Amino acid sequence: MKKAWKVIRWIVLVSLVIAIVLMVTKPSRPAPPIPEADKKQLSSQFEQKLERLEQTKASGETGATEQFTPEEVNASLEDMTVNAEKAMGPGAADDVKTKVVGINFVGDQATGQFIVNQYGKDIYVTMSGHLSAKDGYANIELTDAKIGNLSVPVSLINPRLQQRLAEPDQREKLKLPDFIADLRVENGKLVIVEK
Repeated sequence: MKKAWKVIRWIVLVSLVIAIVLMVTKPSRPAPPIPEADKKQLSSQFEQKLERLEQTKASGETGATEQFTPEEVNASLEDMTVNAEKAMGPGAADDVKTKVVGINFVGDQATGQFIVNQYGKDIYVTMSGHLSAKDGYANIELTDAKIGNLSVPVSLINPRLQQRLAEPDQREKLKLPDFIADLRVENGKLVIVEK
């Protein structure tokens, strides 16, 4: 009995060490980095497509759609992040607790990777799910989640994520412009539908 307990104890210890190593290792990016030379153009394309949807709504048409590539979305996110950091002043980036690494669209799912600084260590969180619009807000239903390279059951993450996204300060960040009726991922592209 004593020998069996020692074996079980070592198995548990080794399993915990492996889990911790997997959690703190840096996973591969969901999408390749965008070359600096292309960022401005891709971000501009994203803005132009959104403006077309808004103009279509203003002209009285309904149901128009635009498709966005992962590169356009990532370039726009980077551009917005840089502009927000400039507006907040020097050192503001250090106060941000979550940073977006990148987003990719595969099939009908969006995959996003984020860095969360916890206890002075950058922890990579990768989540995949289905995007939609609900009551004028962006919504995501998780299908996969990882911390570092360790897969985590969605049932552990999704309730906490949905609770966090329902908080008033986070909820307002997910508010969609008035001219957007729906959003989803189709064939590896973000599709936004105008009201």
